[in-house]
Amino acid sequence: MTMVSVAGASGYAGGEALRLILAHPDLEIGALAAHSSRGPIGDYQPHLLPIADRELVELDPARLADSDVVILGLPHGASGEITAQILDINPDVRMVDLGADHRLENADDWESFYGSGWSEPWAYAMPELMRTGMSQRDILASSTLIASPGCNASAVTFAAQPAISSGIASGTGIVASLAVGYSGAGKAMKSHLMASEAIGSLMPYAVGGTHRHIPEIVQNLRHAGGTLNSLSFTPVLAPVVRGIIATVSIPVHPGTNSSDVTEAYRSAYEGEPFVRWSETPPTTGVVTGSNAALVHAVLDRDGERLTAICTIDNLVKGTAGAAIQSLNLSLGLPETVGLTSIGVAP
Repeated sequence: MTMVSVAGASGYAGGEALRLILAHPDLEIGALAAHSSRGPIGDYQPHLLPIADRELVELDPARLADSDVVILGLPHGASGEITAQILDINPDVRMVDLGADHRLENADDWESFYGSGWSEPWAYAMPELMRTGMSQRDILASSTLIASPGCNASAVTFAAQPAISSGIASGTGIVASLAVGYSGAGKAMKSHLMASEAIGSLMPYAVGGTHRHIPEIVQNLRHAGGTLNSLSFTPVLAPVVRGIIATVSIPVHPGTNSSDVTEAYRSAYEGEPFVRWSETPPTTGVVTGSNAALVHAVLDRDGERLTAICTIDNLVKGTAGAAIQSLNLSLGLPETVGLTSIGVAP
């Protein structure tokens, strides 16, 4: 068995990682750490019944380093320092960061969007990422340090990369609009996240090209062969707990027809265990609780753009599920172990 300690165990991302670990036949839970939360984990994650009595401990690098794997579900900007300390103590430990600290390959992008010091990029936890050269699966299989993707970035990447990789689009002029469940905002107590503000209302945020996932999406689509430098990206908080639906409008090259679009997307995800072509525009309810991503695309009536739609559970395929899938590859296990593509319905 592989022992996995979780830092940030009281938060949504950490709690989801623990839920998946508990169902994984080859992983066992080590230390449960948090920045300020103390007491039984059941006080913060009451759904994790098998470990409800386990105590949360302080974020001690030495305690975390005494594990085979460390998963970090910490706020953005908080992982870089502690991961460096853990590696100083145990250079052989595997780590998976659920935050943004190790996602971006360009220091200027990080400093521009996050406003703090850049940390070394790790292997990006998206096995389905389309790229030239070495496949992302092979990169993950040979890596011990893994950066989980952003949930919004995952949905837009899955929706856009087949068009770029197939050559029917360059990526320039992409417009992405997303409806996002409130769990993506974390557990922080903020007035705009209160039920009285959220229920019955839709709330756009990080508008005008300011969202932190923009450089991550651009980075991904460049790996797929895109020539873009930016994109229009507008997320909207929707009054649901889980789920993202990304509607992505992509300019296509002249002469592209409907069959080209369907073939590009069908072939891109053929054989994938979790990212799949959907014959009809998918809904978030179909993927709730699963590691699945469903993608549908259609050529617009005027033939100048295609519209691609992707739905994911932001906490599973958008965060913790991608982490476990990639950790499986790193450990030499089948990437599907401990994960399901079956949603919870109704």
